[in-house]
Amino acid sequence: MSSIRNIPHISLAYAGLLAAAGLAVLISLSLRLNLHIADVPAFVGFIIFGIVVVVFGFPAPHVGYVSLDRVVQFASILIFGTLQAAWIVAIASLIWPFLPWGTARGRGMRFMAVRALHNSGMLIFIILITGGLYQFFGGDVPLMQLNLHDVLLIVILALFMQGLNILFMAVIVWLEKYDWRRVFGLYPAAVDLAAMPLAVFTALVYDQLETSSFVLFLVVLVLIMLIVRSFADTRKALEVKLDELVAVNRVGKAVSSLLALDELLELIFRESRSLVEFDIFMLALYDENAREIDIHLHHNPQGRQPRRRQSLGVGIMGWVIVHNKPAFIRDWEHDDSEFKHIMVHIGDTPQTQSLIAVPMTYRDRVLGVLSVQSYTANAFSESHVNMLMTFASQAAIAIANARLVEELEHNRNVLEERVSERTRDLALQKDALHALTESLQGANREKETLLLKLRQQTTELERQTREDGLTGLYNRRFIDARLDIEVKRAERYQRDFALAMADIDRFKGVNDRYSHMVGDDALRAMADILRTQCRSIDIIARYGGEEFLLCFPETTRENAIIVCEKIRRYVEHFDWDRIQPGMRVTISFGVAAAPPDYDVDKLIAAADEKLYEAKRSGRNRVCV
Repeated sequence: MSSIRNIPHISLAYAGLLAAAGLAVLISLSLRLNLHIADVPAFVGFIIFGIVVVVFGFPAPHVGYVSLDRVVQFASILIFGTLQAAWIVAIASLIWPFLPWGTARGRGMRFMAVRALHNSGMLIFIILITGGLYQFFGGDVPLMQLNLHDVLLIVILALFMQGLNILFMAVIVWLEKYDWRRVFGLYPAAVDLAAMPLAVFTALVYDQLETSSFVLFLVVLVLIMLIVRSFADTRKALEVKLDELVAVNRVGKAVSSLLALDELLELIFRESRSLVEFDIFMLALYDENAREIDIHLHHNPQGRQPRRRQSLGVGIMGWVIVHNKPAFIRDWEHDDSEFKHIMVHIGDTPQTQSLIAVPMTYRDRVLGVLSVQSYTANAFSESHVNMLMTFASQAAIAIANARLVEELEHNRNVLEERVSERTRDLALQKDALHALTESLQGANREKETLLLKLRQQTTELERQTREDGLTGLYNRRFIDARLDIEVKRAERYQRDFALAMADIDRFKGVNDRYSHMVGDDALRAMADILRTQCRSIDIIARYGGEEFLLCFPETTRENAIIVCEKIRRYVEHFDWDRIQPGMRVTISFGVAAAPPDYDVDKLIAAADEKLYEAKRSGRNRVCV
């Protein structure tokens, strides 16, 4: 069965046959039953209404796009009868994908044709079957009032109609090589079923009120759809952000899981697909010694492509590595940047229309490039660039760690091979048994010493990479690298950025009076306070003994002062008796912000100076 999906244009052929069959059945029934459209303006008006409802649809989390088109479909049955309703939804479904503001616009003529043909054919059969059953079991057309029989019949047919819709959609999604299980989502089903009472209400309003009153009702309905669409857009944006954080977290866990490099790269590919939709994915590592780009992963609609290498000076990926900056092509046809002239087209595939390529940087070294591409123009935005930059920086840490593991494994294999060679020499040189035995013991000691040293280095590297051992906050080594990235990003996009230096007041007195163990407990409690009082996007690090550095991306100087003042009050009123009876702890802050000066050293120096000012002014305060 899976081989059917590989037939060229199979989904287009299926959609065309479905539409042709539906129209043939509809025309035949219309001729046989001598269909007469009594109210042509109302008929045309409901076609336009059906188009407007779909255009004002909204994104659904993880399933794509939904609308209140079920209102038009079922209301048409209740107002005009089954045949006219089938003609209304069929014509509307054939038209809206080709409109300039249709949701299928920009996805290519083939996609729009599949959407138009499949939806029209599918809805003809759904309306004919559902409407036929409604009238067969005595449902009123037109519906002037509700009784228990009509209510029960509508509820049963609503569920039946939803089941038919799911079956048709599962087939086309499977033929289009997507995950067919996504059509069984609760969210779109809930939207469709929730539209059924609105469809009944629409029919009652149309059949009982004046035309002007019904038009007013439609205006109110459109306004409601616009409000729902606004909420849905906001919800989808939050879902995308959540997916980003989840993906970054998974790659972050790979740093400590010591995955093999190939496994890690496949993980990065899978998590990238959960973040953004693309047609092509490429991940390349930079070979500094050979000055070449090693393209480990290259996925396109034909599958995974062979691994290959290319010169550093070739293509957009080479440009990204050399300049340590992202490359972004929004629309190939209208792009006039230098990227259009250096892009390399590979294989017999369509021309890429949208592209993002971001560097994977670790400790100011570019380890490689992550690139996503689409055959559709305007598939990516600046938000995708920022999201992939964050994702790539986390992936770079994991790649650096995986490379270290591979290097350690190589050293271990080399050492084991040396031991094996000496063991073979011992067997062949019996006369030198004593000397070779000593040599073997020495090699074993060398092996154990080296392995112990390598294990210690690995453990130390993992600990020092990002975390302070006492507080669990980021350490200074990590924050120095991260701070430079955050400031450069803020400068590049001219965003607000603030940082604060914080120092526990008279902390030496705490250690001297209560012991260093109590002081350590106080530091850990202070770290917990900073974590709970700051946002998830804020970056907190232990900068020195009792000194902390707080980074606030996308934050003005005034908002940073508010946060620091909130933390200062929280610390001042914290129940320190839980740690040591009678102990009182306060904290002072120095705040600096950009713009105008996006310079890491100057920002730190400014914040440090303000911290000293806070100390000189009596401590337990925020100075800016």
